[in-house]
This record gives sequence, C-alpha cells and structure tokens, in this order.
Amino acid sequence: MKFTSASASKMIKTLEDKKSYLLQRESNDSTYVLAADEKQEIPDYDFRKYNVEIDALDEKIQTLKHALNVFNTVTVLPIGITIDQALVEMAQLNKKLPRLDMMRKAKNKTRLSGYNAGRRDVAEYQFLNYDPNVVEEVYERNMLRVQQIQLALDKANQTLEFEAEIQE
Repeated sequence: MKFTSASASKMIKTLEDKKSYLLQRESNDSTYVLAADEKQEIPDYDFRKYNVEIDALDEKIQTLKHALNVFNTVTVLPIGITIDQALVEMAQLNKKLPRLDMMRKAKNKTRLSGYNAGRRDVAEYQFLNYDPNVVEEVYERNMLRVQQIQLALDKANQTLEFEAEIQE
C-alpha cells in the first residue's frame, strides 16, 4: 500500500483511536458487579477476541511507523537534508528563537532600581553586553531557515510516497 507522510500519520492516528476504543470497551466489559439479589446480566466479553484485535492493530501501527521512520531517514529534501534531520533541526531552531527574540528586543540600558547611599538615592542600570543588531541578524536567519524547512516538509508530506505492507 502506498502512503505519504500525511496519510500515514492519519492512518496511525485512526488505528490508535480504534485501539483506544477497544481497550475502553474491554475495560468496561471485562468485569461486572452484581448485588446479591440482582438478576445476572453478564456483559458479552471474550478476552481472546479482544487480544487478537488489539495485537492486529499494534502490528499495523508498528509496520506503518517503521516504514515512516525509514522513509524519513532516507528521503533527502530539496534543501539537502533528510526529513529526520529537518525535523531535528526545526525543533532546535524553534527552541532557540524565543531566546533570540527576547535578546533582540532588549534595551541597551535599563534602570533597575535605586538604593540609598547615605542621604541620596543611587540609580542602578543594566547594560547589554552584546550587539542587539547581531542578534537580530541571527534571529532573521534562523526564522528564514525554519520557514525553508517547513515548506520543504509540507511539500514532502503531501507528495512523496513510500510503500508499507498493511493487512486489511
């Protein structure tokens, strides 16, 4: 069966949803409570049946995730890196951008507070120990790289296909 990253991810989510549903049904039906004077109404539950269905879903999920992981490690994007490298780099850049954003917006000189030195207040100031223009350049370069990676991933996720043997 052929998949794109996007369709594989959607199928994995559907399979995991089915598994979650079965596990919840199993939890509901595998035990029951009766009072001493109640008529016995035992829920319809067959452990073997549930176990086989859950194992089959797990096998499909494993197969699809493995195929997706292999695809991500061997598929080179037009920007010159594999999908898995792109995902790691983008995560790193997205963690880095808030720090750079804060640093590029900082004032060169900030009054912190005053303290009393004898009879007069003495102001304290905090000064930047870096050039915010350099930080701005780095921020912009990193932001452009995130956009470049995201566009390449978006296109790959929707258009590039791989094969995975999933039993219906």
